[in-house]
Amino acid sequence: MKRFLLPCLLALLCWTGCTNATFTEPMPLNRRDLNHFPGKWQGTWTNGDDLTVQIHPTHIYMESSDETIQLGQTARLRRFHGYLVLSQAQDDPQRWNITLGRRWKDEIKLWEFEAKNEAAVAVWQEILQAEGLESAGQGEKQSYVLSPENNAAFRKLITQGGMTSSGSLKRIVPAQH
Repeated sequence: MKRFLLPCLLALLCWTGCTNATFTEPMPLNRRDLNHFPGKWQGTWTNGDDLTVQIHPTHIYMESSDETIQLGQTARLRRFHGYLVLSQAQDDPQRWNITLGRRWKDEIKLWEFEAKNEAAVAVWQEILQAEGLESAGQGEKQSYVLSPENNAAFRKLITQGGMTSSGSLKRIVPAQH
């Protein structure tokens, strides 16, 4: 669950749940990967409960789970529409968990694509239609694979209610430069 929380840059951590939503490739499409987190994102952040995240230049460390996410082939960081977007590869190379984060001063707000959010799923269905949205399973085991044809479609998913807020992180220790 906290595995995809960037930061839970994002949901960074696509939280583990009974439902699943992944993308067929890192988002946004055909954008340059960042090789480090911006300096203003670096430091120690917490959700005030059970999650403390250390964002370093090239990796994220989740203290509560003792897990590290290293930027590289399986964790891609990109900018898009005012967000940092963390794409994390799953076991299948055609499945990527996507978490978005937006920082404002000493707070990072996080979003993810959550299949349990029926309103978000309706947005996916409207924007992606049958060609860009596969679903499998039923009820609690429902999973979706999203495949926007371009970044305009991905932007619509973001701006028209296709994401679910996964919380926020507050800075507790600034980065050491």
